[in-house]
Amino acid sequence: MTDHFVNKTSTEESEKDLWETPKPIFNPLDLEFGFHVDVCASAKNALCDYHFSESFSALDNEWDCQSTNYHHKVFFLNPPYSQTALFLERAAQQANDNNLTVVALVNANTDTQWFAEAVKTANEVRLLTGRVGFIKASGGKSNGNTKGQCLIIWRGNCKTPCQITMVDRKTLEQA
Repeated sequence: MTDHFVNKTSTEESEKDLWETPKPIFNPLDLEFGFHVDVCASAKNALCDYHFSESFSALDNEWDCQSTNYHHKVFFLNPPYSQTALFLERAAQQANDNNLTVVALVNANTDTQWFAEAVKTANEVRLLTGRVGFIKASGGKSNGNTKGQCLIIWRGNCKTPCQITMVDRKTLEQA
């Protein structure tokens, strides 16, 4: 394989799981969905008043109202890249078990097993045109993203088949 086919990144290994969602992407989605809980956050980068964290992990705790202090039903998820499959599986399970809406912003890796599994359980997938410029943990903007992104959406106990659409990223950011 020649170098031009290799997906290279200049991101330090220690920072690959710490990308923050840019407000121009999050804000219009928040207007549409009314997020209550940020599933993968720290006190520094949480986009919602309520959030799970490394110390109170969404992978280890229920997302229902009884076992958390979160009395809400709409969750935003931008999972760490290294744990995308785990978080999407958990999101699907929690959305179904607790009748929650979960919106996940992930790489549009349509060739992966986790993507295929998520589409089987999701109600909607929105493929974003262009690439999202995530924010580095240090606060600086990325130099560019090597992959496109999508939104995978679960709507609680809704059993409609998965709808797949395209969304213009620039239009979303201007909403």
